[in-house]
Amino acid sequence: MSSFSEEDCELFNGFGSAPLSRNPSQTGRRTKKRWSFHNNTKPNLTDQPASFSSGRRLSDVTGIDGVHKEIDPYHISPAQLYSTESGRLFHAGKICIALAGLPGRGKTHLSVSLTRYLRWLGVKTHSFHLGDYRRATAPNDDLDQVLYVAGGDGNVPDPLKNPTVDDCLNDILNFFKNDKGQVAIYDAVNALPEHRQQLQEKFASVNIQCIFIESVVTNESILMKNMETAARSSPDYENWNYEEAYKDYSSRIQSLTPYYKELSDVENISYIKMINFGERIELHNSNYGYLINKVVFFLMNSRIKSGSVFFARCYKNDLDYSKDPPLDEAGYKYAKNLTRTLTKYLASKGRDIITPKSSSTDVAGMKRTLSTDVKHPPNGADGVHEDSFVVWTSVKRRTIEATQFFQEMGINVRHRIQLSQKNPGIVAGMSDEEIQEKFPSEYESFLKDPYHHRFSRAESYHDLAIKIEPLILEMERMSGDILIIADETVLRVFHGYLMACSCYDIPSLEFSTDEIIEVKFNAYSNSAKRIPIEDFD
Repeated sequence: MSSFSEEDCELFNGFGSAPLSRNPSQTGRRTKKRWSFHNNTKPNLTDQPASFSSGRRLSDVTGIDGVHKEIDPYHISPAQLYSTESGRLFHAGKICIALAGLPGRGKTHLSVSLTRYLRWLGVKTHSFHLGDYRRATAPNDDLDQVLYVAGGDGNVPDPLKNPTVDDCLNDILNFFKNDKGQVAIYDAVNALPEHRQQLQEKFASVNIQCIFIESVVTNESILMKNMETAARSSPDYENWNYEEAYKDYSSRIQSLTPYYKELSDVENISYIKMINFGERIELHNSNYGYLINKVVFFLMNSRIKSGSVFFARCYKNDLDYSKDPPLDEAGYKYAKNLTRTLTKYLASKGRDIITPKSSSTDVAGMKRTLSTDVKHPPNGADGVHEDSFVVWTSVKRRTIEATQFFQEMGINVRHRIQLSQKNPGIVAGMSDEEIQEKFPSEYESFLKDPYHHRFSRAESYHDLAIKIEPLILEMERMSGDILIIADETVLRVFHGYLMACSCYDIPSLEFSTDEIIEVKFNAYSNSAKRIPIEDFD
């Protein structure tokens, strides 16, 4: 056993594990190796000076998300529960998720959203888009045509021998071998059964599990929407006229359709067939482990996203955690300006969120008690249509009252206890100077790692990240727009998910009551911008 390499040990004993031993003296070492956040491959935040991570932080919440950035060796994901010396979760192994499907089936959206979710959980994941490689090496060539259309000799070329495909697959193998990656997502058409079999065998030969996810779209409206989005936003059609781009994209789909063969039981591969983005999911040869089951769970909640998430900081963000007063006159004005600013902004984008006013009083004029279903509707009740608009707030009185003007417009408002602010514990109501004076060692630890540090009887940002996962999945299965009104601590964590931030960045993200932050969904990457709140008085 001692002659095994790290890779051999993982394969022999289980991925991410240390060599098995019955020697009691080695047990503690093995446990530390598996679970410690402070091993040799991760930053030892505890022993670093307080200024160690300050240069890595962000204060600007605008820009493009980091879902395509390489994962640096010091990265710790916001919802990561543990780390291993190899950098991979154990009992999961190395997995290549190869997508399959014709253009316009949402493969890029799926690969990016799945990468974002897995990275959030602490799984070292990267998307490899074959289209990116083609644009870099032969921008004017249609690689899909080259791979699947027979040449003059009547033979279909082997895609694995294509230089562009070879470059992409070599980068995937390098990601596993040298970057200690765990999940690679190969975004390509993968049209023919014999080529898919070749791909599986290639990865199996180096002990990488390969599973295919096929996106099938039979709903014409979904297909048309995907095609319109691709014609407007695909890198292939930068600076193109929309009509010409749409025509070209339609031509690509039509030319490839005769060659594409759907995955079927006769193929000796493991695959998941996703039909109409969540309408139906089929599993084949599904002897899957923990990680792939998490992927399946995500797919069950995944939809094509085309709207935005708007973040608005609650009024009096600095109130003591235990206090819950109603809005004062200034808070009432803030709620009114927030509502009118967002309504005006959406109207400028062609969105009318005003719906027929739903009565909240009975015939006698008495206030009606809201039912449980109205407060917390069954799953799927919100965000069914792409033109929907929903407001989420915490259960604090000042956030609930901030939605009064939206309610008057007939907008659905949902109160989510997971959006409650981070509990500061024993340091509630203290300034930084007071904390430093009363708890100097605790304050020093907080400065070194503000994301994971937890004061006595308090919550950490990491606790919030774990707490909001149900809301993340609810958001992923919703269409349309969402406005979240909550404390700044909660907005930081939610924004961190949507923009693929590391845990170093989240504690210093800044949200102001002078502006709304819009995070707009896009197939390739999300983007964020500021919307100044106007004063309408």
